[in-house]
Amino acid sequence: MSAARRRFGDTVLASLSRGSRELRASARYGEDVSSAVGHPIFDDLRIGESRSCAMTTVFLDLTNFTGRTFWDDPADVTLLAHSVLSGFAEVVADFGGHVLGLRGDGLMAGFGPTSDPAIGVAVAALACATALDGAQNDLNPRLKSRGIAPVQARAGADFGHTTFVRSGTYDASEVNVIGFATNFAAKCEKAAASWEVVVGESFAQHIPNKSLLEAHPDSPKLYTRNCETKIYGFSKYRWQPSLTWADSVIDEIQGRPLETLVS
Repeated sequence: MSAARRRFGDTVLASLSRGSRELRASARYGEDVSSAVGHPIFDDLRIGESRSCAMTTVFLDLTNFTGRTFWDDPADVTLLAHSVLSGFAEVVADFGGHVLGLRGDGLMAGFGPTSDPAIGVAVAALACATALDGAQNDLNPRLKSRGIAPVQARAGADFGHTTFVRSGTYDASEVNVIGFATNFAAKCEKAAASWEVVVGESFAQHIPNKSLLEAHPDSPKLYTRNCETKIYGFSKYRWQPSLTWADSVIDEIQGRPLETLVS
């Protein structure tokens, strides 16, 4: 068993354990709360200011979770979502990425920019694989042994030009991430079934082993404007073979931002 897989399960279960003891008794049970969501390169943006880069965007999401929120106790599903997202966030950090946003039962992350796009893509793909493997093959058996229904997860990713802009007012603002690659990565995540990673065409171009890619049945997507139509494909990424490298890559990165290692 890989250390990365076990670490994911340990993180989620530790969070569940802390929450079951303390979260219900207090509105705050953790220390050293920070708002370290976003990309450090773009933290200094002013209102309306924007800068761009080429990077890989990843969406990790819990699937079939809406039904769970309908049937289960709100405190239970909140704690479970929080704990799994904590595990996802840890995986992103382990692979040198940045959590760009947390929304409900999903997470958006960025990897890069790097001088060699293939490196950012490969590391992002490995992060997706590690998160899904940890949830499916370590966390779920341990949840079942505790009488908790297992979770399901999926991922979407793409590579390309990405713009960061600080939007809002001087009293309340946020660095927003805009661009085709980001938007298409979100669409890829929605096109993925449970335990699938779906990736956009630009991401797939940087995967050297094309045998790991399978055209998605709904691919390509057509975009038409002014009587001109262009197509953009997306594929299922067979993530299991890459897990061989998970532990060694984490050891090499040591939690350092990927853009500082491959600038």
